[in-house]
Amino acid sequence: MKNISIAQVCYVRLGTSKLEESARFASEIIGLERVGGIDGEAAFRSDNMYHRICLTGGAPEDQSIGVELSNESDFDAAKEALAAADLPIREADSDECKRRHVRRALITRDASGNEIDLVVRPAQSGRRYFPSRDAGITGFQGVGVRTTSLAKDLQFWTEILNARVCDRVGDITYLQIDDRHHRLALYPSKRKGILEVSLDVESFDCVMQGNYFMKDRQVKVLQGPGRETVSGQTFLRFQGPDGMMFSYVHGMEATGSRRPRQFNLGNESLCSWGSHCADVPELRVSTI
Repeated sequence: MKNISIAQVCYVRLGTSKLEESARFASEIIGLERVGGIDGEAAFRSDNMYHRICLTGGAPEDQSIGVELSNESDFDAAKEALAAADLPIREADSDECKRRHVRRALITRDASGNEIDLVVRPAQSGRRYFPSRDAGITGFQGVGVRTTSLAKDLQFWTEILNARVCDRVGDITYLQIDDRHHRLALYPSKRKGILEVSLDVESFDCVMQGNYFMKDRQVKVLQGPGRETVSGQTFLRFQGPDGMMFSYVHGMEATGSRRPRQFNLGNESLCSWGSHCADVPELRVSTI
């Protein structure tokens, strides 16, 4: 059977033990627009989608990634493909779909145990995006995901779904969905979970302004400002509540369908400007 086509990573759901503190961080520090939430949740926009990040009260380990199917007609085929691969699967009930702002959803897990929602018809917003502060955010770039079972998780994304390997740094694997270099990155790790949530900003000036803004407010900058070697995007990575890593990014290359490249695992392969990340195991390398 052909791979199931996916259109975008449309949202993340992040559990947090400190819902209001995390919501203030998302609004006042990151600069997202709050759009409410249902029963102990807080939802945020970064563009024309109704929401991109949903904070849920509970354990920080309670996370999921929403991925939109390109064709609503592939919903049943996706269910069959997941069942054939012996992956856990269930169809979301009406309350779960309401919380995700989608019409239908299949909830599954990859081999590492990361929860993935395969959704159809995620809601757009009829209102203009109006951020809480002028951080320059223009959209939702993508996510970095920890993997404890890289080979099996790659099968999930590239054989059941139709993501494509774009490049590798060591075993870190960048996955392409559209013409951008990557929307997903798989980071070998000792634990599952979302490693990073990336937001597009309109210019490199916004990346630098974000750096000064975070330092003025004593928010921990984890890496950058830097330039990602494989994708060409400039970035600033910083730490939010519950240790979640967020990043402002700008200028990711459009790569088309070229063959994947292999880079050695080293700081220069992760950042061509020489910034390094000492506090995140998945980004910490011993070679220079």
